Amino acid sequence: MKVLKAFAPGDLRVVEAAKPQPAAGQIKVAVRASGICGSDKWYFRNGPTDFIAGHEVAGEVVQLGPGVRRLRVGDRVAVNNVVGCGRCEACREGRFVRCPDRPGKDIDNGFSEFIVAPDRNCLVLDPRLDYEAGCLIFDNWGTPHAALERALVTPADKVVVSGCGPIGLAAVALAKLRGAFVVAVESLAYRRAAAIRLGADAAVEPGPDVVAAIRDLTGGGATVVMECSGKGPAYESGLAALGMEGRFLSVGEGAEFTLRPSNVVIRKNLSILGSWYSTMAEGAEVQAMMLDGRIAPSAFVTHRATLEDAPAAFARVCECADEVLKTVILMPGR
Repeated sequence: MKVLKAFAPGDLRVVEAAKPQPAAGQIKVAVRASGICGSDKWYFRNGPTDFIAGHEVAGEVVQLGPGVRRLRVGDRVAVNNVVGCGRCEACREGRFVRCPDRPGKDIDNGFSEFIVAPDRNCLVLDPRLDYEAGCLIFDNWGTPHAALERALVTPADKVVVSGCGPIGLAAVALAKLRGAFVVAVESLAYRRAAAIRLGADAAVEPGPDVVAAIRDLTGGGATVVMECSGKGPAYESGLAALGMEGRFLSVGEGAEFTLRPSNVVIRKNLSILGSWYSTMAEGAEVQAMMLDGRIAPSAFVTHRATLEDAPAAFARVCECADEVLKTVILMPGR
């Protein structure tokens, strides 16, 4: 099969590799759509590696491993990439992100023609949704949906979304769907424009005046800040922009910053919440929102590419060229 392998920084190539075979309880999926996530940028920037990236996957079931009864060959599925132990209460409920004994290896290899996955990680796609919509369910829409659920966002909230890449843009749309007042914080003008298009009430640039701007727009301070950029200064300004008893949602990974809790957290009675990916139930909720028109699945998809064109697509994403928001790798298949 064909896979996208990283040979050196900036050097991705499509090469041949052996097809994976499903073990007990697994299925083999012919990949039909695979989204490039912001966290995949390291793959372009930091090769070489034998690891094959790609965790936003939808495709067609082509082979069943021993013991699989729920799915059938030919089923169209969206894959939840987080693998749990499969035995604990959280896993039995499809909450693999809460598993206390995760095996440490999640489902990647999405920039390949085939992957294997536990059948319990697969959500059957409604026939009204295409594979592109399916690959966006669990991470791109599911991650912010799960985070906003965790923060119990309501129409009474004033939500700041910091970082308007694809996850942040989905967060803007979902927070507006909940009736909240939404302020987007983003350094790139075209992403600020996209946030407004997706429903943000205001969009501002990060910088020394951003906290004052947020306080002015929200009438004294945000009730919820969802940080999606993974940048230390954004964490600092987001915590400062919260009003009394605000909730800080940590979604953007990789940030480092200095926290002095006394004035920033303790004396404002803040809650700091982490949120990572989404559960099977939350994925099903996202699919339902797509089906009834509450969200437009591909609202921020600006670019599509074949696997052969994926190296150029990665370069575009990493350089923020051509006003790229979201890129999906599409592969042949019904």
